[in-house]
Amino acid sequence: MTATSFAEAKPLSQAEIDRRRGRFVPWVIAAFFLSFMIPLICFTVIAFRHPPSEVTPQAYEKGVAYNQTLAAEAAQKALGWQVTLSHTGGRLTVRARDARGQALDGGQVEVWLIHPAQSALDRHLVLRPEGQGLYTAATALPSPSVWTAHVTVQVADHQMQTRAFVEN
Repeated sequence: MTATSFAEAKPLSQAEIDRRRGRFVPWVIAAFFLSFMIPLICFTVIAFRHPPSEVTPQAYEKGVAYNQTLAAEAAQKALGWQVTLSHTGGRLTVRARDARGQALDGGQVEVWLIHPAQSALDRHLVLRPEGQGLYTAATALPSPSVWTAHVTVQVADHQMQTRAFVEN
């Protein structure tokens, strides 16, 4: 092999120079558009896999009925009922008293137990009246955590709703 210098190299024709120069132009154009399309596709996939959460379902309807909600809350406060909830030994107990401290008997008590992480574990219970304002139900909570309990006490035409926490 013999070494050749740059001076000995065959000069390129203008057509060869233009041909070599034009090879990378389509790649530059493709790279330019891909630099926009790849993030766009990624963000689109992320957006479809993680839909936005509604803070309040049916927000408009609830907003329109807000005055009725305030009236129902004022009526509930005017009742002055005291409702306490306890969970011991696999037994859920609700004690309901009126404003004078008298037991609320003859009502219906429902409790919705909401698990903080898994909605499949949520429970709905209708409690049995035991007398003297006590309502009970046997329940085995499957997961040790702090559950949110939504309690509804209905006596005649009056209703009281409250929320409590149950630790399992």
